[in-house]
Formats: sequence, C-alpha cells, structure tokens
Amino acid sequence: MKILKISTLIVLFALILAGCNVKLNLNSNLNQSQIKIEPNANTNQGNLNANTNQNANANQNANENANQNINAAPQAKAEYEISASPEKLVTEIKIGEVTLKDFKELCGNDVMVYAEPKNGFIIFQAFNPGSDKPVSSLYSLDLNSKGCKKLSISKELSDFGARVLSPDQTKLALALETNEAQELKLVDLIKDTSKVLVTLPEGETLNGGYGALSNHFDLKWLDDKTIQYAVYEDTVKNYAANAPENIEKVLQVRVLKVE
Repeated sequence: MKILKISTLIVLFALILAGCNVKLNLNSNLNQSQIKIEPNANTNQGNLNANTNQNANANQNANENANQNINAAPQAKAEYEISASPEKLVTEIKIGEVTLKDFKELCGNDVMVYAEPKNGFIIFQAFNPGSDKPVSSLYSLDLNSKGCKKLSISKELSDFGARVLSPDQTKLALALETNEAQELKLVDLIKDTSKVLVTLPEGETLNGGYGALSNHFDLKWLDDKTIQYAVYEDTVKNYAANAPENIEKVLQVRVLKVE
C-alpha cells in the first residue's frame, strides 16, 4: 500500500508538471505568434505608405512635366516684310500669305513706320516726310488680326517736346514743353495707355531750352525699365519773347525705374 501511494503521488506530480509545460508552451506559442504578426502589419503599412508616396510623387512629377510642357510651348510670332517708298511711305506689308496694301483705308491715313516692337504689332505715324512738326498721330497694326487703329495716346502728343522710344520700342518717355515742361510721362504703345511719372515743383523744368526748335531736353533710356533725365532751373518765363542765348542751368540728373 505504501508503495502504491508513493507511485500514485509520483504520477500526480508528473501530470502537474506536464500541465505546466503545456501552459508554458501555449503561452510561448501565443507570444511568438504576436511577435510575427506585428512586424507583418508594420511592413504592410510601410508598403502602403511607400506606394502612396510613390503614387503622389508620380502624380506630382506628371503635373510638373505637364506644366513644363505648357510653359515651354513656343508662341507663334507673325513674320512680316515691309515695303516702302523712298520717302518712307508704307506701300505694302506681307504677313505670311496675306499682303496688306491700302493703309489709308485700313488705318485712316497714309503711314510710315514709327516703331517695331517685335511682339505682334507695328506702330505707324502719319505720313509727313521732312516735316518739322512733332509726331502727333500714331497707329497700331495687329499682325495677327490684320486690324489697324489710331492710338488713343495720340492726344498726348499735341505739343513740341521729347518723345524717346524705349530700346524694345514698346514705350515712350514723353516730356512736352506744355506748362513749363514739368511733367514726365510714360506712354505704352502696346496697351495704348499713359501715366505721369514725375511732376516737378516750381522752379524746375525738364526743358533747358525755350520752345519749339530751340527746346533742349536731356531724356534717355538706360534700358527697357530705366529712364535718365536732366532737371533744369526754370528762370525764364514767356520765353517766346525773351529767349536768351544760353540754356538753363542743370540742377540734377536723375534716374527713374519704371514698370
């Protein structure tokens, strides 16, 4: 009996140890499964993020390439050839396959070339060869539409003074003897607009001379967006009757940036 009890205790003890091992192995397997699952989940999420980023980058690159293609698309420029008489009267202009001839009908006046901005327009002035009169009527020919019109800014050109073309021939720096020549204007030949850039105070003038052919303006473009001009003393009034031999004294040479 004693031996039997001892054997029974040994068997029970063995069963208890076996149960513990099963529990330990089960927990160990569960822990191992969790360890394997978590990296796979992270990897999948990482792959998803990577794919999303790659798709976003691909879309961005596609958009950038599309924008570059749009920006890089060349704009067609009208090619033309001008024919004129020895007196510079424009007789015809060939624009591609089209030839324009009757400019008195097209523009309202016989014309001569005043400026060639090279951006789809030709600027004409009224035909007045050898005249001492100032340019007072300007016309714009659109090379694409083939239409010609008198520019509204022509009304700004009614007096003697300085009309200086910008290097790209799209603008005029304008200073006239009107009102003691105290205003410097910017005239846009393409937009057909004008604006006052400078108004000088009393005692200053842009005209160092004394009217008409004796005017003296020192006005020039340094580049397409920079104007240099001289400011003179304004001491002589009613100079048509009292014009001295010497021009007025230079007070200052100034530089102005324009848009």
